[in-house]
Amino acid sequence: MRRPVVLFPLLGLLVLAIAAVVLVKTGKLDLPFGNASEVAETSDGGDSGDGSAPARKDGKKKGKKGEDEEEVVPVPVELARVDARPISAYYRASSVVEADRLVQLVARTAGRVKKVAVEEGDWVSANQVLAELENDRERIGLRQAELKVADQKRELDRATNLLERQLVTQDQFDDTNSAYELAVTERDLAAIKLEETLVRAPFAGQITERIIVPGQFLQLASPTFGIVDVEPLRVRIHLPDVIARKVRVGDKVNLDVEAAPKPVPAVVERIAPVVDPTTSTVRLTLLVQGEPENLRVGGFVKVRVTTDTQMEALAVPKVALVEEGGLRSVFVADADSVRKVEVRTGLYDDSHIEILDGVEQGDWIVSLGQGGLRMGSKIEVLNATDVGWVAPEKPATDETQNGEDADTTATDPDETVTLAADGR
Repeated sequence: MRRPVVLFPLLGLLVLAIAAVVLVKTGKLDLPFGNASEVAETSDGGDSGDGSAPARKDGKKKGKKGEDEEEVVPVPVELARVDARPISAYYRASSVVEADRLVQLVARTAGRVKKVAVEEGDWVSANQVLAELENDRERIGLRQAELKVADQKRELDRATNLLERQLVTQDQFDDTNSAYELAVTERDLAAIKLEETLVRAPFAGQITERIIVPGQFLQLASPTFGIVDVEPLRVRIHLPDVIARKVRVGDKVNLDVEAAPKPVPAVVERIAPVVDPTTSTVRLTLLVQGEPENLRVGGFVKVRVTTDTQMEALAVPKVALVEEGGLRSVFVADADSVRKVEVRTGLYDDSHIEILDGVEQGDWIVSLGQGGLRMGSKIEVLNATDVGWVAPEKPATDETQNGEDADTTATDPDETVTLAADGR
């Protein structure tokens, strides 16, 4: 009788043995006496001999209590002090600079341009001749009229003398007088015709454009020059009715101009008594103060109208605010760390914002670098010298006191060995 074949059970045991070896090598199967690699590692460097915690491959150290100790890198920040300062709220609007008189001059008669006396940008006085048309005919006509007036004046004087001696009748004298008056009228008309060949400045100002050139033939009412009166300059803005109610005539206003290094001052000159029904706004007329060099008629300006002012407001830089989900907060510096405090704000201007609740005067808040902070983060103050910040002393904690007690009660190892030898 033949013995049963045991090949298949042997193959099964071989597969199980190979799988066990693989699991042990990969560390997925723990042996009662530990992996060979761990045993070797322990025998080679498990005990440093100096009592310090063994170093780990991830760069962390193990403390006496077996906890991981991670080195904390402080976040570089800049601080600002919470102080009381005047702060004003502004309403901003945009407009253009306007002049009271900005006109275009036209020719009062037809003719050819004889001479142009000014150019764009020239300052002119009232009644100054800007251009002249060919006017020889008008000059001759005026001279003839003047001679005729002289003749009629002599005739009138003679008739007056004869009338006094009753050598002429009253009707004859009246005819002579009428002839004289007619000659005077014709002379005045000739003078007007000559004057119409001259283009004069109607008021003192600055030439904005020169349209004509010598030799050009002009028709009646052809444009010749543009002229503007730059004193004074005004700006007209439209404010919502609720804002306009906070403004009074005489209030100071600032005009921001790109070409000007600093704001241009102005005052509220007039406030319209009605509200525009189409826009629900009120028109304000602002009078520019002084003679600003960088302000030009038609130039674009941004207007800042003061609507409210607090003279002693606790304010912080606007960049210090952290906004999250509609809430506003700041980071307050305490010694070498920070705490996040929710605040309630009020008025604000270009650089600062009023804090109504959350911080007190004298507190130090983070004004730059708060993006990498969270509650309790360690900080390194970069501008401590500039702002005069001195870190307050950190209060001693129970853990620190316990550590000091442990250091005080520690004994010298040599003394311990001596005591142990004596006690044998």
